Amino acid sequence: MNEDAIREQKRTLRTEMIRRRKEMPFSERAQADAAIAAAVLSHPLFAAADKVFAYVSLPHEVSTDALLRACLSSGKMLGLPVCVPETRQMIFYRLDSPDELQSGAYRIPVPPQSADRVLTADGSTLVIVPMFAFDGGGYRLGAGGGYYDRWLAANPVSAIGICYENGRTETLPRGQYDCALRYLITEQKSEDYYGKH
Repeated sequence: MNEDAIREQKRTLRTEMIRRRKEMPFSERAQADAAIAAAVLSHPLFAAADKVFAYVSLPHEVSTDALLRACLSSGKMLGLPVCVPETRQMIFYRLDSPDELQSGAYRIPVPPQSADRVLTADGSTLVIVPMFAFDGGGYRLGAGGGYYDRWLAANPVSAIGICYENGRTETLPRGQYDCALRYLITEQKSEDYYGKH
C-alpha cells in the first residue's frame, strides 16, 4: 500500500476515534482521565524521571491536567512541545507554571520560548505521548503531523503512550516512519510491549 493510501486510512480512523471520544459520557471520560493519570504517576518510569516531557491536552485528547500539576508540584522538570510547522520538528521548552501558557501552532498552548528554556532529552527523561488509537504491536495513531515519530526516532528515550481503551484496534495502517512504543496506558491496562517489535 502506498503512503497516500495509508494517510487516507489514518484520516478515516482518526475521524472515527474522535467520534468515539465525543460520544463518551462526561463522567466516563473524567473517570478514564483520572485512571490514566494515576497509572502514569505510579509507573516506575515516572518515579525514575527527573524530566517529564508531556503535552497540554486538547478537548479530544486524554486530559493531562493532573499529570502536569503533579510534575510541577513534585519538582520534576516539565517540558512541553512547540511544533515548528515549517520543518515538522518539535522542540521542548520548560514550563514553570500553568500561568505561563500562551497560544501556539495548531492552537496548542505552549510555554514561553527562549533559549534558556530549551530542554534536551537524556536518560532521565520520560515522554508522555498522545494517541488516538493503538494496536497490538504498540503502534499508535497520532494527530497526523508526524511530529512525535520524528522526535522519538531522533531521541530514543523512555516513552509512555496514553489513550482511551476505546482506541484499541487489532492493527493500524503503518507508514514508513511510524514507530512503536514499548509502554501504553489506558484506563483499563498498563502494558509493556517489550519483545513485540
